[in-house]
Amino acid sequence: MSKKVIDLMTYRIEKTLRDNGFEVKKDDNKNVKILIKLNSNE
Repeated sequence: MSKKVIDLMTYRIEKTLRDNGFEVKKDDNKNVKILIKLNSNE
């Protein structure tokens, strides 16, 4: 069983972005995260 480390600041930023219409895509092979805004409400 492995332990998982959580970066709370990163989690909060990603949660705020998700709430504002962004979607977080993660590529596990390259450790890359991409933020995509799917809808423009403005």
